[in-house]
Amino acid sequence: MDMAFAKINLRVRDLDAALAYATGVLGATVIHPRQPISFGDMAMVRVGGLVMEIIAPASPDSPLARLIESRGEGIDSVGFTVPELQAASDALDAAGGRMIGSQGGSATDIAWLHPKNPLSLSVELLRRDFWEGVTKNG
Repeated sequence: MDMAFAKINLRVRDLDAALAYATGVLGATVIHPRQPISFGDMAMVRVGGLVMEIIAPASPDSPLARLIESRGEGIDSVGFTVPELQAASDALDAAGGRMIGSQGGSATDIAWLHPKNPLSLSVELLRRDFWEGVTKNG
């Protein structure tokens, strides 16, 4: 399967503090300013060759806030681009991965591998040309 690393997703309680740290201390460049998403707020930064999508809950009682309370802040998932989203999703599923759908994004853009696996890692698959459009803006 032709998977290429795209980004790391981080969950935080305070998006403003995380952005200030990423830009002020690490020297990150904001490639997507803060914007609302289906389960909170998100911003994206680039530091060196690493793209970080930083997500924070929109309210203290949201599902993301509860996830942070139970699992803590930090790495949420790792994103990879694939040339054919459905084919990659089907291949992972057939190999024993448990695909769980688009989780707040378009089913033609995003697919997720459930984190209940031996790596305890949630994997995000992104349609390759979708990701190229996102990073060209930053």
